Amino acid sequence: MTNRWETEYRAGRWAYLKGLQEAARYGVVTAWLRHTMRPGALLDVGCGEAILAGHLARDRVTRYVGVDVSQAALELATLDAAWARLVCGRLEDFTPAPGERFAAIVFNEVLFFTDQPGAMLARYRGWLAPDGIAIVSMYQPPRPDSGARRATEAVWAALDDPGWRPLDEVQLTNATKQLTWRMRLVRAVA
Repeated sequence: MTNRWETEYRAGRWAYLKGLQEAARYGVVTAWLRHTMRPGALLDVGCGEAILAGHLARDRVTRYVGVDVSQAALELATLDAAWARLVCGRLEDFTPAPGERFAAIVFNEVLFFTDQPGAMLARYRGWLAPDGIAIVSMYQPPRPDSGARRATEAVWAALDDPGWRPLDEVQLTNATKQLTWRMRLVRAVA
């Protein structure tokens, strides 16, 4: 699977993520962060080339950590090393630095790629600072019987766990490109 991501990033397959059709989704994520995140570190899981980092308010996000399976994607990121750390690896293998906690974790179109999204959400919840939030964004293909739709339902069921308190949920549709995302904002419950 890793070779696929390397090849696709080097070929420019994912360049559209920096375009206009994705701007509204990043707008929702950053608005949620501005309204609910306490100042602190943010973990961006499935960060790709760290596009989200360019949308963040540095007075709120004091440290950015991005993790992605594609080294080619991470090499496209241009971030200040004093503010950001990029880690190449699978979401199942990531471990933060000792004692590192996050005020927010963003799962950006990544939970499709794990067989156990509920277990991953529970694992990552342990790295949230007190009162920390998580944001999940998942693309919704047009076919209701698609595997991606089933994956979203599994993630939403995991977010209904008593360890999460829902704060907001939106379904965002770009009518021009016929793209739809389901997005949820949750707070970790102690």
